[in-house]
Amino acid sequence: MKNNRLLTICSLFIGASLFSSCKDDSAPMVIPPDESGWMEVNGGGATYPNTAFIKLRSSEQTAVKRTDWDLAFYTGSDFKVLINGTTGAMASATGKTSLEEVGAEEISAAESSGELLLSFTNLEGILHVDDPSNPLENPIIAPISASDDENEVYLLNRGTSGATERTWKKIKITRADSGYLLEHADATGNSSSSLEIPKDDSYNFVYVSFEHGLVEVEPAKADWDIAWTAGTSSTPYPQASNGTLAYFFQDLVYHNIYGGTTTAEVLEEAIPYENFLHSDIASLDFNSDNRLTIGSSWRGGGGPNSSPAVLEDRYYIVKDSEDNYYKLRFLSLTKDGERGRPSFEYELVKEDV
Repeated sequence: MKNNRLLTICSLFIGASLFSSCKDDSAPMVIPPDESGWMEVNGGGATYPNTAFIKLRSSEQTAVKRTDWDLAFYTGSDFKVLINGTTGAMASATGKTSLEEVGAEEISAAESSGELLLSFTNLEGILHVDDPSNPLENPIIAPISASDDENEVYLLNRGTSGATERTWKKIKITRADSGYLLEHADATGNSSSSLEIPKDDSYNFVYVSFEHGLVEVEPAKADWDIAWTAGTSSTPYPQASNGTLAYFFQDLVYHNIYGGTTTAEVLEEAIPYENFLHSDIASLDFNSDNRLTIGSSWRGGGGPNSSPAVLEDRYYIVKDSEDNYYKLRFLSLTKDGERGRPSFEYELVKEDV
């Protein structure tokens, strides 16, 4: 009907040029990507309270408090749930399937063993967190079964807000139609709450806070490329379970592996940042499975006689979900000496002329 009315109006005019100007062009307007930029990450300052999601092609960032959420529910075909690694959360299966069956005994056992405390001395910690490099590949909460009685209750240490520990929870998650049903209570409490969580495939995850229900955290899956945050990381350590030690780290940079972003590291000695060309892309090994390709590798950890600092011998090539390639290098770790506000520059890698 809309097009018929438009044609009638246009027919009143004489001349092909006037007619063509009335065409109903429904093609979306293509906005070219930003070609270069500089950004100061809004990590929130010295206590690094924020996760900052960054979209390079529009020079945008979205800062969200790390404590704004507790669980992330996957929106893909699988039924998987992540805990909040950005607060150092940890979880443990109880072997029971009812919230009422879990209480003081389980908490006492977990507290005395220290299994749900993220520290360098907890050699079992990696067994109680989502895989830091690819959480969906190995989440601590088992995939949610279609059979309710196969889904265990988990004891959840929600991590910390700064130096403040938060109330431990007991949770059970089942399927509800095409989404999820969450039951939760304070770990030592008897009063429980429930919440249905629908899937929304515009996003990688739907996020839930125990206090506020459904909450907005990361942007739509196509609307961010990298994220700066604090969170759970890992390192090889022979004495630890699986030869891997889990620990908390302040300056992690993820790339959006579930939204189509891939990343590669380049050393200055191989190709200087200023000299990198589009033709050099073919020689790189882009990582789509490890969101910590940038991770902590962009800065040195410091030591007894030195402070952490940006490593100037490397930079990164980031391919976004629209196949734009950016070269990106970090410039500073602090602003006026304050941590939690690093900066970087980036530039669109154009095809060679």
